[in-house]
Amino acid sequence: MSQSHEFDTAPSPEEAERLVKRMSTGANLADQSISSKDDKVLKIATFSLQKYLKEPEFAAEFLERGGLESLCDIISKVGGNTLAYALNSFTSLMAHDLCWKSLSEDIVATVAHIVVIETLVTILRPATAILHRIVSAEVLPSATMPHPVVGYSAIYPILQQESKLLELLIQRLQSPDYVLCLNSLTLLTSMLKHVTDDHRSELLDAIHQSNAKKNVLRLMDNHPSDELKEQVLEFQSALIHNADRRRKTQISIYNPRHAKMLNDIWEVAGVEDVPFLGAKKWRKLGFSSEVPHREFGRVGVFGLERMHTFAMENKDLFAKMILEQIHRPDGRRCPLAKASIEVTDLLCSFWNISAGYMATTFEPLLFQLDHVHATTFQLFFRLFQDMEATTTDFPKVSALVRSQLRATLKSDGVQDIYEFDRTMLTTPYTVIRDRRLKELEWADDLLGREAIRNLRGRLNRQSYDFIKRQRINCLLQGAWFPCPQHPQRTLTMSNTGSIHPTAPNPGSNGSIGPSLTLSSSTSTAHKRWRYYKLSPSKKSLQYGDFSDKYPLVITSYSELPNKIDLAHVTEIKGTGRKTSSVAPTSFLETSAALSFGLFSADHTLLADFICTSSAQASEWKDGFSMLLDKGITSKDTAEYLHSLTEIGVKVKLLQIAGDRIEVPHGHLDPPPVPAGLGSGFYYGYG
Repeated sequence: MSQSHEFDTAPSPEEAERLVKRMSTGANLADQSISSKDDKVLKIATFSLQKYLKEPEFAAEFLERGGLESLCDIISKVGGNTLAYALNSFTSLMAHDLCWKSLSEDIVATVAHIVVIETLVTILRPATAILHRIVSAEVLPSATMPHPVVGYSAIYPILQQESKLLELLIQRLQSPDYVLCLNSLTLLTSMLKHVTDDHRSELLDAIHQSNAKKNVLRLMDNHPSDELKEQVLEFQSALIHNADRRRKTQISIYNPRHAKMLNDIWEVAGVEDVPFLGAKKWRKLGFSSEVPHREFGRVGVFGLERMHTFAMENKDLFAKMILEQIHRPDGRRCPLAKASIEVTDLLCSFWNISAGYMATTFEPLLFQLDHVHATTFQLFFRLFQDMEATTTDFPKVSALVRSQLRATLKSDGVQDIYEFDRTMLTTPYTVIRDRRLKELEWADDLLGREAIRNLRGRLNRQSYDFIKRQRINCLLQGAWFPCPQHPQRTLTMSNTGSIHPTAPNPGSNGSIGPSLTLSSSTSTAHKRWRYYKLSPSKKSLQYGDFSDKYPLVITSYSELPNKIDLAHVTEIKGTGRKTSSVAPTSFLETSAALSFGLFSADHTLLADFICTSSAQASEWKDGFSMLLDKGITSKDTAEYLHSLTEIGVKVKLLQIAGDRIEVPHGHLDPPPVPAGLGSGFYYGYG
């Protein structure tokens, strides 16, 4: 006799798992005589799975029995609330980072298709969250998983198949449903963060041509919640980091996209048949030579894109400006191509467009960078005419533009792009000039000059090397940490008020033993402290376990018999563990943010650290990170690096001021090409 599943309450975990696997075969779904009944059973089962799969033990067993394949099969066959429950169950599995090995390209395509065709927010929320987890996952290839379906490469083919996916995500930034709006923005941000160089321009062009930036600006204006505000700032940071990547990407005439942009600019100028003494082609547009791609060294592809956008969106104006300069006397022409590059460099400098950019406040004008560039470029052209400048006055014009740009962007009255245009384009030259004369060069303008930026970069590298040596010396000296095997290592409070250790107890045979109970006999049976110390070769980490923290510093490596080969460490990340005080009666917990671990490629925890202070956490975590050339990870160390750099810059400036040395403005032009070397000669960027 077949078993009936008429549940008045939620099924047990075993029943839920069994029902999901039975229903995923599809046979019952096709049988109309029992379809209604089975739909009800499946809905209850998937609803219950949402809760059960939040438990790590159940989730691991579910995957071991092939539950993920069954769940994916159900997702591709059902709809309505059952689909919503199944997708929520899938997100619960992903929270444990257990399902990557079984994840296929087909399920990614299925979920993406659901995001495109479904309209119920209860379905769209988890489906969008799943795509975000896939794009943002950082799973290294291994023997059991040679080609993990994660990262931007997992979603790029889907974007080609589902042409409306990106457009719909951008539209949902204006969704009245808060969670759907947040999930859509989070997915877009993840795509910007993880896009590969091969597809970066394509994604950014798609975002630029859509309403993404306008919709994010609307979110800024609507006083978003703290969670949404944080995500908007993440999106802003991701945009700047992508701009920095393009700024550092040099132009190649062999790149079809780069060559096309240069050709578009030339065609819009329309001066092919206009005679120009000493110029064949590119000098007519204001380049210094006939090799234009070499002149974008400071701004890279990012600078070419800004010039291309201005030319294509202002074709008549651009052609008029070029023609007007060609007909001016030699020495009185404004080199427009060079001016566009200079303006881009000024904007990058003002907004600190670099890999270290981290958004802390909304910058609405950053989302309209092409418009800001166009307005500033026209200001440069106007000031060049108003001051009757010569080509040798180019740095002076740049200084005036920098002054006006800084004053405008820092003005409280400039809240939108229209006020920015009005202030930049209508302020008389005399006002800009007078302000420039009143500026305190050493306190304000000096720090913006290229020579000082180069100085800051050099001092930043020196400060980084100094901190790296200091942090590694901390590792060489060693320090005490709570022993991972001790029952007081990690403790959690149960609902009844009793105390249970969360760490497993290694049995005498090395296997995982039964749960520990806190008792005085247990406290004395285990060694409570571990001393870690970096080996002199800096290739391994030595440690030993002790009952007491004595002596304060262990100098002999012979007392530390255990070793961890640092060559096996591939990741350093927080473990989220908390520890109680050593005294069993106080239970004063330190912050979980002070704990971190060293992990191998297969995510095995090699060493576990719970620090006693943020200072120790930054010294040890960044010590390992810098030793393994993974950079800086903590805010304390980053602030320390910034402070050292700024102090160094100020000390150098005091020396320069005392010697009355003039610091040059802007970018220094190379000397003229020596006679007789031909038009192909150029100076390289050192």
